[in-house]
Amino acid sequence: MNIYLKLGVHLVGSLIVRMVMIMTLGGIACLFTAKHMIPIPWMSEEQEKLVIFLVFVFGSILLCFIYCIWYLGKPLVYLMQWIMRLANDVYEQPLARKSFYMKNGKLKKPYQLYESLLLNMEKLTASLKHSAEERERLDELKREWGAGISHDLKTPLTYIKSYSAMLLSSCYSWSELEKTKFMQEIQHKSEHLEELIDDLNLSFRMDHQKIPISAETGDMVDFVRRIAADVASSPRASGHELYCDMNEEKIEAVYDAKLFGRVLYNLLINAVLHNPPGTVISISVRRSDERVRIEIVDNGAGMDEETLRHLFNRYYRGSSTNQKSEGTGLGMAVAKQLVLAHRGEIEVQSKPGEGTAISIAIPA
Repeated sequence: MNIYLKLGVHLVGSLIVRMVMIMTLGGIACLFTAKHMIPIPWMSEEQEKLVIFLVFVFGSILLCFIYCIWYLGKPLVYLMQWIMRLANDVYEQPLARKSFYMKNGKLKKPYQLYESLLLNMEKLTASLKHSAEERERLDELKREWGAGISHDLKTPLTYIKSYSAMLLSSCYSWSELEKTKFMQEIQHKSEHLEELIDDLNLSFRMDHQKIPISAETGDMVDFVRRIAADVASSPRASGHELYCDMNEEKIEAVYDAKLFGRVLYNLLINAVLHNPPGTVISISVRRSDERVRIEIVDNGAGMDEETLRHLFNRYYRGSSTNQKSEGTGLGMAVAKQLVLAHRGEIEVQSKPGEGTAISIAIPA
């Protein structure tokens, strides 16, 4: 209904009718007073009637004015109090919701004109409260993430520093086998450190600009096999079984080898880090409806609903096992953004104890 028409109906149907009732009751009161009034010696009968009439007129006007202020002003005062509470970050109504509703569930007369405004204020309050809770949760995640990333960056540096000091020490004579082992550890920790820095760089770039994609046509089957072999050769994957399940020898797709390789590496290394030894991880490539679909499936620990819901949220460092979470907490967020940059989609299905299935689809 048009707001002006609604205002007119409200004023005529409620306010004016009530004002007429007030004046009618006032007139009856004046007539009753005139009939039973004790005569005043120093006033004539005409003067008495004039005084009664004036009292009736001005009294009725005063009562109507007071009633108008109460009738129209009460909801406005309530709304002003509500807005002031929201401005002061108090996301609650000034009074209980039932205070402006009747027992039959309808709004009380003074509030009926503001029905849509009250409903929108309720939605706004709920939305602001939810946003405040989410902001507080995100701030807490950022604080935890900051402490975690600081530790994660220091850990590989500590290993690199320690093994380097041991190799350079003149107090010991290390065998070639021991030197090779130390160098392998240094290389492994350097690669881990590089992964963390790459995730951070990609994350910061996503904050301020679109990721430039240098896409070229390539064989996705061969590309996935090479990424899987790279992850399988990592010391972190020892104890896990990775295998490729391809039904075609060659499937062409358009992708940025460096960035899309980062996606697959992040997903596979997560499947390794967050699952116990003995977990079987399979990766497959299929062609489906002019799209190339890559699936990574494991029979590991799986994820609960909370972890699954926040999986692609930046700074979330959930873990499905009792293992310490390794990484920045940005890997999955980065992976999703890179898939979207390739005009693709990514979906995850998981249940605790039943493993995880990740599906990526990009244009063929």
